[in-house]
Amino acid sequence: MTKSAPTTPRRLAGWLLAAATAGYTGVLLFMTHHPRPHALIGPHAPSDKTLHVWAYGVLALLAAATLAAWGRWRPRPVAGLAGGLAAFGVFDELTQPLPWFRRTSDPVDWLYDCVGIGLGLALIAAGVAVARMAPRATR
Repeated sequence: MTKSAPTTPRRLAGWLLAAATAGYTGVLLFMTHHPRPHALIGPHAPSDKTLHVWAYGVLALLAAATLAAWGRWRPRPVAGLAGGLAAFGVFDELTQPLPWFRRTSDPVDWLYDCVGIGLGLALIAAGVAVARMAPRATR
């Protein structure tokens, strides 16, 4: 019988963040493919482009926080995450014009998605940098 690794708070946080990222991704796909997304948000919704920055910024923040919590915050995984999120944005835009969604695709929306991705990653990068500079607690 093999022993499983003990669940540490950091490991648990990583799994909770991964679950939050997956759930948020589902909500994001629902919202971006809904025929009338502004009807779901309300009459005082910000502009479409602002919504794209926020939506993908939050997605990147959650995904990057998951990566950091799992101790994988290094250049190659971060670059892979950035590329994967950008590819997800392309997929999101390309599937909106499918007949049952009754939406149109806009390449400029993807550019705003990428701005949000960059902001979300930058926020976590700053947090990781601060955490790495902080003195370690003595045991």
